[in-house]
Amino acid sequence: MTETTTRNALGLASLAVGTTELAAPRQIEDAMGIGDGEITGILRVLGVRELMHGIDLLIHDRPMPGVLGRVAGDLLDGVLLAMAFAKSRRPAGWAAIAAAVAPLVIADMVAAATGGGRKGRRALNGSRRGRSGGPLGGLRVAILVANGFEQVELEKPRQALDEAGAETFIVSPEASTVWGWDFTDWGDKFTVDVNLEDARPDDFDALLLPGGVINPDTLRMRPDAVAFVRSFFDADKPVAAICHGPWTVVEAGEARGRRMTSWPSLQTDLRNAGAVWVDEEAVVDGNLLTSRRPQDIPAFNRAMIALFARRPVAAR
Repeated sequence: MTETTTRNALGLASLAVGTTELAAPRQIEDAMGIGDGEITGILRVLGVRELMHGIDLLIHDRPMPGVLGRVAGDLLDGVLLAMAFAKSRRPAGWAAIAAAVAPLVIADMVAAATGGGRKGRRALNGSRRGRSGGPLGGLRVAILVANGFEQVELEKPRQALDEAGAETFIVSPEASTVWGWDFTDWGDKFTVDVNLEDARPDDFDALLLPGGVINPDTLRMRPDAVAFVRSFFDADKPVAAICHGPWTVVEAGEARGRRMTSWPSLQTDLRNAGAVWVDEEAVVDGNLLTSRRPQDIPAFNRAMIALFARRPVAAR
C-alpha cells in the first residue's frame, strides 16, 4: 500500500468515526452501558476532532496536526475510555469502547509512521553518500526539488558530487518522497532528506537546482523556496542551475546583470529579468553556474565541481 493510499484510507476511516460520534452519541453510550448522557459532550468533541483530522488527511499531502496533534487526540480518546470503564455497568461496554478506541490509536500511529504527519527536521550530522576525500570533501550541498524535477538532472550531478566527496541532501516541500520526471513520463521517487520548512541555509555550503518544467514552476510559486534560494546568493555561496532551474533564480531576483544560459524557451524570461542569455553548455558568472539541457550534464558537472571547490567548507 502506498503512502497516499494509506493516508486516504485513514482519512475516510476518520470521517466515518467522526460522523458516528457526532450523529449518534447516545446510541454509543447505550452500547457502552452508560446511557446517562454524561459523556455525550466528550463523544462530540472526539467526533469533531476525527472529522477535522479526516478532512486534513484527504486534502493535504502533509496533514497539519502531525504527531503531537494525534497524541493530543489519543489523550482525549483515553479520557473517554477511562470514563467508560468507570461508568459502564456491563463488561460488554468495556469491550465496545476498547474496540472503538483501539483502531483510532493504531491508525494515528500508522499515519505517523507512513509519513502522514509532519516530517521532523533531519539531523545533518555525519556524511551522506559522499566518499571521504576528494576536491569537495566535507562540502554539504542542498539539492532543492519539488515533484516533477528532471530525474537525470538530479541523479547525474548528485553522483558527480558524491564521487567528489560532497555530502548531498535532497531538500523538498514534499513530506517524505519526491517524484522525478523521466523525460516523457513520471520516473522514480526519491527520499527527502530535509523538508523545506525545516531546512536552514546555514547548514549547507552550496545549492543545486535541477530542472524539469513542473519542478521549478512549483518552487518559484513558494515564498519559502524562493527565500531559501536567495539566501545562498546573499551569503555568496555557489549555486548551480540546469535546464529550467534558472526560473527559481529569476524569482529570487538574482538574474539581473548576470551572464546565464538555460533551456532555450527560458531565454526571454531571463532577458526580461535583466540577464544576458547565451547559448553555451555551461556558463559561470560569479557564484552562479547555469546550463541548458540534459545533454550538457558532463560539462555542467565539471564546471559545478570546479565552482563548488572554490567554496571553503563552513566550520560546524
